[in-house]
Amino acid sequence: MKTKILSLGHWSVFLFLCIVGVSCRQVYKDKGKLLDMTYPYDENTIYWPTATPFELKKGFWGIHEKGYWYASNDYSAAEHGGTHADAPIHFAQNGRTMDQIPLEEWIGPAVKMDVVEKCEKDRDYLLQVADIQNWEKTYGTIPNHAWVIMYTGIDTKYYPDKEKVLGTTKTGEAAIPELRFPGFSPEAVEFLIKERNIAGIAIDTPSMDCGKSEYFKVHQIVCGANKLGLENIAHLDQLPPAGATLYVLPMLIKDGTGAPARVFAVLP
Repeated sequence: MKTKILSLGHWSVFLFLCIVGVSCRQVYKDKGKLLDMTYPYDENTIYWPTATPFELKKGFWGIHEKGYWYASNDYSAAEHGGTHADAPIHFAQNGRTMDQIPLEEWIGPAVKMDVVEKCEKDRDYLLQVADIQNWEKTYGTIPNHAWVIMYTGIDTKYYPDKEKVLGTTKTGEAAIPELRFPGFSPEAVEFLIKERNIAGIAIDTPSMDCGKSEYFKVHQIVCGANKLGLENIAHLDQLPPAGATLYVLPMLIKDGTGAPARVFAVLP
C-alpha cells in the first residue's frame, strides 16, 4: 500500500485546522467565553452616506403547494457597511481581494485601546502612538498577529443612531462635510505596522479614519501594507484590554474590496 507524504504547506494547514477544531470544541463547553461583536443587518444598518444601504426583500414565505414550509429572501447592499471587513484592494491598487486572504489571517489576539474618555472630550480624537505605548506599559508588547482595536465608545453608546454615530442624518455627497467621529492617527498606524507585527486594526465607528478625513491616510497605510481592517464592531465595552482572541468570518466575495463579517471574541 502506498503512503502519501504531506508537504510542509499541507501539514501547516492540517495543524491549523486541528487547532481551530480543538479551540471550537473547548469554547462550546464554555459558552460564556464567547462575545458576539457584530451588529445585525437590517434597515437601520449604518453605511457610508454615499453607499447603497442594506435592503431585504421577502420572497416566498408560506406553505408550498406540495405541503411543506418554505421561506426565502433577497438582499442587496454595498460591501462596506455595518460590521464589516476591509481588504487591502480597498485602498491599494495591487492589494489583495477578499478571496485572496487566508483564514488564519482573520484570527488573532485582541488588543483593546480604551480611549473613550478622550473621545468624549474630543469628537475628532485620533489614537496616538502615546496611547499604544501606555497600553504596553500595563500589558506588555503587543502580541504578534494581533488585532489592535480602538475603543471610542461611539457605536457602543449610539449605534444605529446615524446622527450620533456619523454626525449627520444626510445621505449622498451632502453628508460628507458633516461627518464627525474619532479614528486612528496615521502616525499610530505607521508605528503598528513598522514596529509591531499586527494582523490589522479595528474600530467601533464607521471608518478607521476619522470622519473629517479627506484623504483616508489610515486606509492608505493599512491597505498599502497588505493589512486588514474592521469597522463598526460591537460590544467593545465587554471586551477586556488583553487576553481575548478575535475571530473574523467575512463573506467570501470573489474580487471583493470588503465584506460583511461575523466578528466574535473568545474571552480569557
